[in-house]
Amino acid sequence: MLSFIKGPKFTPADPTKPVDPADNPGRGWYRIYTYRLEEETWEEPVRYAGESLALVLFNVGAYKDEDLSSKALDRMDGILQCFEQLGFDLILRICYDTEGKGMVREPSLFSHVKKHVSQIAPLLKKHADSIYVYQGLLIGSWGEMHDSKFLSAQCLRELMELFMRETEGKVRLAIRKPVQYRLAFQEGEPKESVGFFNDGLLGSPSHLGTFGSEIVGKADWKEAWSPEEEASFMAPFTEKVPYGGEAIDATVPLSAEQVAGELRSLGTCYLNSTHDAVLLAKWKELPYGGQSLYDYVGRHLGYCFDLQEADCKVKKDELRITLKIDNQGFGTIYDDADAWVFTRRNGQASDFIKMGKLEGNLRGMPAGSHAELRGTFSRECTAEPEKEEALFLYVRILRRRDGKVISFARESEDGYLLLGTIK
Repeated sequence: MLSFIKGPKFTPADPTKPVDPADNPGRGWYRIYTYRLEEETWEEPVRYAGESLALVLFNVGAYKDEDLSSKALDRMDGILQCFEQLGFDLILRICYDTEGKGMVREPSLFSHVKKHVSQIAPLLKKHADSIYVYQGLLIGSWGEMHDSKFLSAQCLRELMELFMRETEGKVRLAIRKPVQYRLAFQEGEPKESVGFFNDGLLGSPSHLGTFGSEIVGKADWKEAWSPEEEASFMAPFTEKVPYGGEAIDATVPLSAEQVAGELRSLGTCYLNSTHDAVLLAKWKELPYGGQSLYDYVGRHLGYCFDLQEADCKVKKDELRITLKIDNQGFGTIYDDADAWVFTRRNGQASDFIKMGKLEGNLRGMPAGSHAELRGTFSRECTAEPEKEEALFLYVRILRRRDGKVISFARESEDGYLLLGTIK
């Protein structure tokens, strides 16, 4: 009489409940923390739940016609360290004005602006790993590059080239408008570390003058284009530099579908969580996709990873694992990120055991795309279960440079997402 003994079998786990992975690094909501560098004391920052980003704004208007003092630079360094200790990724802006008086508050001479860029560059390089994006070039009201004496093509080009040279390309730079880039540079490949930010998002058809109205066929290279054409122009830039800013309540309100569509087309990765308060309150009341528009937007800012399928082939000496991961977000992830496989025996009764890393890097995964990650692992490292005992397989994504957890948009245990079980 013949008897057949079945080998171990993998059973995929049922999908867990969808959640908003709000604390994922390098995307999401932020709020502004403002500091005047001539003041010797400052308020300690606080990290709010669901916010991994912070916009740190330094007002250096007191030094507009002189060099930044060593004390001012030391204060800047100390404040940045406080934010780093709280685990923030930093949106950084340095400006001369925080009251809408850019023409009055900025330096008299362009040489002073350039000197200040050179002075802050060493600090920016020191904190480069924590700087998500640097906004603006010091000039204009609130550092937003309007209401300034220094917006000529020559000034813009000199400031951008100086910033890139002094920071050695280690810090991503976002300027206010696409047309300002075209004023400074001729048609060609995007600069490696230059992108854009938008503090007039959705405020009008032109996003409060961020874009123009003419199509490319009619507008000159150095003129503002229509929103659709500008979005297409910016696409290669937003692949390398995060795009976001502040959403503004428009005179003619947009539907939920229009809001989500605009933010998706622009590759939006980050938004102010406190401004525009009137608009954000409306979003919280507006239903969309089975939730409020506010919650939908928050969930989809930047990257949003979801596990679509998990498969494990159990061979005599190895496990062959394949995962299909979707990026459902508006944007992408700008840091190297790896998916690691872990095992666990008896469900929650034992510790996670790391098996190894799946092949592939999630960095730069386009919005709306999917990726297949594969890995082959020796069964010697799986903590083989006893007879009739289940072996649980998990995946966990970690940012490579600092080991921060990147959770899936599904319920998990501290980022450990159950793939399935082997019996």
